[in-house]
Amino acid sequence: MLLSVSSMSFSQSQAMVWYFGDMAGVDFNSGTPVSLDNGNMIAKAGCAAISDKQGRLQFYTNGMQVFNRMGNIMANGDSLYGSQYLNQNSIIIPKPLSDSVYYLFTINNHDSLMRFTYSLINMKLNAGLGAITLLNKPLVSEVVEKIAAVQHCNGRDYWIVIHNQDLQYIAYLLTNDSITKQVISTGGLGVKADIGYLKISPAGDKLVMPLNNGDVLAEVCDFDNKTGIISNPYFLHRKNPDTYCFGFEFSPDGNRLYMTTGGKSFKLWQFDLRFPEQIDNSAVEIASGNNFAMQLAPDNKIYIARENSPFLNVINNPDKQGKACDYVQKGFKLNHGQCYKGLPNFVQSWFYKASFDANKTCFGDTSVLTFNHNQNIDSTLWSFSPGEETPFIHGKKFEVNRLFGDTAVYTVSLSAYHCGLSDTTVKIITIDPYPQSILPNDTLLCYECTLTLDPGTADSYLWNNYSENRYLEVSKPGIYRVKMENNQCAVYDSVLVYMKEPVIAVPNAFTPNNDGLNDNFKPVVSDVLTGYKMWIYNRLGTTLFYTENLSEGWDGSYKGSTCPPSTYIWKINYTTYNKQGRLVSKTQKGFVTIVK
Repeated sequence: MLLSVSSMSFSQSQAMVWYFGDMAGVDFNSGTPVSLDNGNMIAKAGCAAISDKQGRLQFYTNGMQVFNRMGNIMANGDSLYGSQYLNQNSIIIPKPLSDSVYYLFTINNHDSLMRFTYSLINMKLNAGLGAITLLNKPLVSEVVEKIAAVQHCNGRDYWIVIHNQDLQYIAYLLTNDSITKQVISTGGLGVKADIGYLKISPAGDKLVMPLNNGDVLAEVCDFDNKTGIISNPYFLHRKNPDTYCFGFEFSPDGNRLYMTTGGKSFKLWQFDLRFPEQIDNSAVEIASGNNFAMQLAPDNKIYIARENSPFLNVINNPDKQGKACDYVQKGFKLNHGQCYKGLPNFVQSWFYKASFDANKTCFGDTSVLTFNHNQNIDSTLWSFSPGEETPFIHGKKFEVNRLFGDTAVYTVSLSAYHCGLSDTTVKIITIDPYPQSILPNDTLLCYECTLTLDPGTADSYLWNNYSENRYLEVSKPGIYRVKMENNQCAVYDSVLVYMKEPVIAVPNAFTPNNDGLNDNFKPVVSDVLTGYKMWIYNRLGTTLFYTENLSEGWDGSYKGSTCPPSTYIWKINYTTYNKQGRLVSKTQKGFVTIVK
């Protein structure tokens, strides 16, 4: 495990220093990006840079010129046939097993043939400032302006991938001897508008190619970093009319793909790669505005070019789903120069971070551990500490179900083997108990009282009135629901708080003779009502009395005169809370007799 993690960090050092745009530069060696003020290069679009294994800058290029670490043109470095206006015009790859020789691959538009060429650079020459020893060696013609590279599964050699002007991908294998192999694969659709960045995932298992062909923006394919074969295209379709795709980048864990679009709709999109058949439908709009080329950095953030701006946009947590990725517009300030549309092109596997997902980590549930980047993997070894009865699971197991025996902290290690090498990742998994709710059953609330609800102990709470406090004070009847959560282990509970429905007792006779006994007609109510109205009618339907005051009764008169002994009609309308906490209106009717 330690060797694997060390190797990954070691490789990232070769992408520590960036130069791009109008004399802009960034240094990641300190762990925090630092803006550089010594850049001498103008790159309207494509560019590349390389550092050594200790993170020290070696040289950089805009596809036309090569600049040494002092910012001067390298010896023989002003005669490249490239163009700084091509989106991906170059990439720099160290020669395998060499500590001083580098290959500089370029797309050259010196003539109409659009050649893919390479040059050789020896850093031992010119007092360590380097010199080009072989210039513009052609490999193939009639290609589009795209180059991507990733390490071979043996961890030593490199694949360099381009696309011709037809339907074909061409993958070249670079070894310590030479460029020894050419693998041709057919994509699903041809390139119509040659705009945008070809990218390979850090894990070397996926590839995305901008096509901008009709309704199709791009295709996502499987990449076999052992054979160089590209297969199984899935299409990303246009989300808005009259748009094209430009920048692409994968998250460090390889589960997310980001895309920028231009034209009539400048957007930043995120896609979920874990379910290939659903890639197109998984699109989430993250942001809009000035977003062009994207590049993963050694700090595991994605930086995005802002055209004609002294800022870079930043995705701080690219492994996270949706807006949780934390996109920040103008997230990094360039203190010197400015950005154009492009950012440096690097070997993508230098940013690889092996990972697996852990879901259903609650006590009593069967946890699901999933390694998503399995296409290029021959076998796996899962280990658990404490291991209980089964400390190891080995074979070609990309998803493991495990019932952990206790609420505890477990260390889970996954080693993925391919080409005789392994990538190992370790994750700490906490098995949490589900919270236990102690909310009471249906609870009676007295009038003008306050009741405190306590659901019990948990890490977090969310009530249906959006309160996040443990204790909730209520003064009205209703159904109160709470979500209690320990880590990601959530339970839901509710309690019905109700007020006792009133009982209305109505006499059927009274004697309005001013003797102090039973002189008024009014109901007797067991509880306070929220609304009250009473009418008295004679048999002809004339309203003899009306009140909205529960304490006011009828004295048996109408317009100052005493009504004769007879039977009269009463109607009472009132509002109250029912047991479910809803305010309801009720009506009662009956007869009352005046007795003399």
